[in-house]
Amino acid sequence: MKRIIHTSLMMASTALVLAITACSESDDFTYPSIVTEMADCASDAQGTIRRITLDDGRTYTLTNPLAGYAQNAVYRAMCGYTLEPSGSATLYQTMGAYVLRDSADAPLHHPTNAESAWITPRYINLHLRPKTYGGRQYWGYVTDSIKGGTAYLSIHHNQCGDPLAYSTTVYASIPLDSIPTGSIHLSIHTFDGVKTWTFRK
Repeated sequence: MKRIIHTSLMMASTALVLAITACSESDDFTYPSIVTEMADCASDAQGTIRRITLDDGRTYTLTNPLAGYAQNAVYRAMCGYTLEPSGSATLYQTMGAYVLRDSADAPLHHPTNAESAWITPRYINLHLRPKTYGGRQYWGYVTDSIKGGTAYLSIHHNQCGDPLAYSTTVYASIPLDSIPTGSIHLSIHTFDGVKTWTFRK
């Protein structure tokens, strides 16, 4: 049974990124059409990520597998990839995403910047822009209430004393199978007040 890793899968295929940069010096070079989507990245018994699964269920085998990860695990990431004529995919970059869990035991709502939130068949995905000085912050969600078939959720964010020096990018996902209702009202405390979204599974 695979387990979801909550920590980050960061940059992948650095050599490929460098190769694109080098090739761009040629007038004949055309940048590949890179698709950017959230995905689950599964490792095998050797700790190698050989495929990615998008939120709509499409799965692609990688032309450039990534080694050195935990065995039989699933990493959540924002992936930049190209589709090959063979039906496989080539990864050009990844940025790790947090898989958020219920944090009702000690909920905090330290403010952050929220760029966007969107729903897919398996997750609610978030693009956040917290302020940081390079310290570690903690994320989760809280089920504040369930009323009339709607789950009212808020994002748990613990700044952990990390100074508000500059903005960075954080991606996060809430698994829909952890939410018992078909209607979801999500709120995020931001530096400009509370932002809200409403979704239906």
